[in-house]
Amino acid sequence: MILFHKRGHIDMEKIKGKLKQPKVFNLSFVTAMSERFGYYIISFLIVLILKDIFKFSDSDSFKLCAIFIALGYLTPAIGGFLADKVIGIKRCLGLGLLLEMTGFILLALPSNNIFLFVIALGFIVIGAGIFKTAPTNMMGRAYEDNDPRIDSGFTLYYMGINIGSFSSSLIAGPVKDAYGWGIPFAISAAGLFFGFIWFMFFKKHGDNLESPPGMKSFHPGKWFIVVICCILGVLASAMMMLYVEIGSMCFYVLSGLIFIYLIWEIIISPKEDKKKIMVCLILIFLAVGFFSLYYQLYQSVVLFLQRNVDRTLFGIDIPTPVFLGLNGLSVIILGPILALIYNFLEKRKKDLSITTKFPLGILIITLGFLILYVGTLMDNGTGKISCLWVIAYLIVYSLGELLIGALGVAMITRIAPAKMYGIMMGAWFFIGSGLSAEFSGTVASLAKVPPELLSNLGATMNIYGKAFLDMAYIGLAFALVGFILAPWLKKRAIG
Repeated sequence: MILFHKRGHIDMEKIKGKLKQPKVFNLSFVTAMSERFGYYIISFLIVLILKDIFKFSDSDSFKLCAIFIALGYLTPAIGGFLADKVIGIKRCLGLGLLLEMTGFILLALPSNNIFLFVIALGFIVIGAGIFKTAPTNMMGRAYEDNDPRIDSGFTLYYMGINIGSFSSSLIAGPVKDAYGWGIPFAISAAGLFFGFIWFMFFKKHGDNLESPPGMKSFHPGKWFIVVICCILGVLASAMMMLYVEIGSMCFYVLSGLIFIYLIWEIIISPKEDKKKIMVCLILIFLAVGFFSLYYQLYQSVVLFLQRNVDRTLFGIDIPTPVFLGLNGLSVIILGPILALIYNFLEKRKKDLSITTKFPLGILIITLGFLILYVGTLMDNGTGKISCLWVIAYLIVYSLGELLIGALGVAMITRIAPAKMYGIMMGAWFFIGSGLSAEFSGTVASLAKVPPELLSNLGATMNIYGKAFLDMAYIGLAFALVGFILAPWLKKRAIG
């Protein structure tokens, strides 16, 4: 915001006060960007490597990828507990980077052993989970109540994450094509190492922002216990990915228990709290529909890109992961534009309620799958479509992400009863994001291609076209439910 004196001159001091971030911002920004840079390389390549190196079927690739993504939403809860109650925030940040780096080093080794692969993924999942809440935890403690820098600080932080995502997409595909599978993961490890070195140099900026355990010295014996627990977590994660049926069962059982607990809270809570818990539950249900489609980018869409899309643009053959990275770039571009639209509508008291933005986000991502479906009808008998269809899908996809992905936390803080912020936040991440990631593997199976048809581009195009249309139907069903319930939800959310 530009501020003026009465005489019309710009008040630069006030502007600097709004823009200058706490010292810990640089620590959080750079380490998170480095961590996401590494993490998204494996996210972009996981299905492709399962197909190319381990010869998985489409369906099995989708299931393992779904468990990997879902674990990425379960483990941050453990990381948050460790940061607040056990070892402290900064130790979680450093430990998470080291564990994740270990996973990428293992992936860089020349091996086609599936057990070593899932062990490496286990290190990445546990490391990312321990790390993930630490940067924002420190940033949140650095701002005072009603600090005008909060929005800009977290917006810049989110942009840093997307910069890491987009830059990794520019490296993952071309390097893999030129030097093989191992080198992209070695680069990931280097990115994590850079983040760790940055942490070691600037961790002092978080000294006065620590949780109580972080203020105390940590006995080597306690470190030994923490390391053993991390190794057990790595092994458990690896087994869930190796035996996906067991992993799926674990997610469904835990989600069921959380759901039963929330129903119990509805029964015993005061009247106004009952309404708000019900609203949160319904929005979490709608989030399952959204994210089960959202995660298709890393599963069914990535194989469609690889098989049935002409990835040549301006005479340049563009590797598949580069397209996936356009999501991060689109978020960086569209985010500020959407914020301006929100401000414009709010000033005129026409801003949409959060209960309306949810189904609108689902409808927008549904439009993305309709774009892909129409694209499959435009192959002119070649079995391949222009990459412009996928670019259009990614732009729409990113807009849907901005409407819902960034609203989850806002939903909790605005609607959930104060006594249940933590519980509802956990339910949002575990059920709304984690369970939907697991469910996304089932949705992706709509697009599975039998091995005997892989060489028939016309047949695979038909399979993907039908799958994308079915996914659009799924999205449309969830969006309609959301729009029908929106007035009822808004009334009860306001109380």
